[in-house]
Amino acid sequence: MSTDQIGNTLALTHPPKRIISLVPSQTELLFDLGLEENVVGITKLCVHPHHWLTSKTIIGGTKNFHFDVIH
Repeated sequence: MSTDQIGNTLALTHPPKRIISLVPSQTELLFDLGLEENVVGITKLCVHPHHWLTSKTIIGGTKNFHFDVIH
């Protein structure tokens, strides 16, 4: 169990299989870690790696998400 930055407690029973990256630097890290298959969504500001702009779902900006496009 862990606590996030605003005090929410979260318990994961298994590693995430679908990742939506909301921060460009974290998107690059996820790519470097070889998690391309797990990342299903990114923001319009996540421009690296460039090919993800056409292969991943764009969910909006970093502060204005469009949750309805996340499957």
